[in-house]
Amino acid sequence: MIKSSAMDYWFSVVHLGNTSPEFIHSMFASLHDERPPILSVVGERACNLQCHHCIFQAERSSNEMSLSNSLITAVKTIVIQMGANPIVVHEGRIFRPEHLEWLTAIREVRPDARIGMIDSGAYLNHAKQIEQSGFKFDWLDISLDGDRARHNLQRDDYDAFNVAIEGITNAKRFLTPRGYVTSLFTLTRFNQRIIAETEASLPKEITEWHITTLSPARPEINWLSVETRDFPRVWSQIVSVNKIRPVFVRVYVAEDILKLARAVGKEKFLSALQVGEVSNCSITLNLDGVSVTYYPQSVATSETFVIDADAHYRAPYSVAYTLEELRSGVSRFGEDLRDYTIGKVDQNSQFAILYDRDVELWANGFGRKALNKEISVFRQISKL
Repeated sequence: MIKSSAMDYWFSVVHLGNTSPEFIHSMFASLHDERPPILSVVGERACNLQCHHCIFQAERSSNEMSLSNSLITAVKTIVIQMGANPIVVHEGRIFRPEHLEWLTAIREVRPDARIGMIDSGAYLNHAKQIEQSGFKFDWLDISLDGDRARHNLQRDDYDAFNVAIEGITNAKRFLTPRGYVTSLFTLTRFNQRIIAETEASLPKEITEWHITTLSPARPEINWLSVETRDFPRVWSQIVSVNKIRPVFVRVYVAEDILKLARAVGKEKFLSALQVGEVSNCSITLNLDGVSVTYYPQSVATSETFVIDADAHYRAPYSVAYTLEELRSGVSRFGEDLRDYTIGKVDQNSQFAILYDRDVELWANGFGRKALNKEISVFRQISKL
């Protein structure tokens, strides 16, 4: 008998209406068996940019804290215990030469790992140190959020577009032989009208182009979200561009799924949902030929294992809070953040034990709230 996954249960809860306490308990219980295949490492909390859409807030450098808390030990300890072919993401916020120590260590202890970095292109400031180390990435993701004017506006920096283009066109020097470049376009009010223009100007080095809506984590950036009335025009542009090159749309916000359903129509959306491809933490729909992957927050623990700059394992979306907030346990809004910090990671840490604790805390708190919102959104879709 094939065991149901958390996403199988999730589908039955939000789409089929199986919302009994026992069924929901089974959904969260299934997460214990679905350990994340991705290790996300936040090597530095400070950044040279303050992008309007960024999930992070402005912070001072955490480099000294990373060194004193032995981030390299934490990263090695966890990646050794992960399953075959783990994915390691240098997630933020900027690259520092000191990070080469733990990146190289991962390559040594897990030669089967695929290691990539999300960057603005500013990694080139340290090109010499990277080349001297001999380290190569398996992939680099460098965002372009529109043409020069929109990209610079969204990133609040007059030179950001040039930096991104340089990072993309020079990427091959820092990639393994099979390495590739992807680019993420974060959809906002600033760039919602120029999707086609952006695609036309993408450098040839970009292998995959991804479009995502805003992260749900920071309420301060909600004003940048595309409104429901504008979503049909956005979707029309995406469908047109997808005929030229494949577009991979990622959605993390339940409310944005409702906007999408309104844009394509209820029947088309529900038909695509019925035959959607389920993974351990997402469901992928084919809508008008476009691949749309939705990542429900309620089951987010199984997506990635996050090691923060202070060598602590933290719950999904914790990066929306500063290290000061997380370490104090209280947010700037007065929220209790203690359950976001699962524990310190050192040479004695056990991947399975830490992850199980994360699932328990998530199921009884943040994940439960997210599920209630998802149930509400899909009920609204069914009534469109």
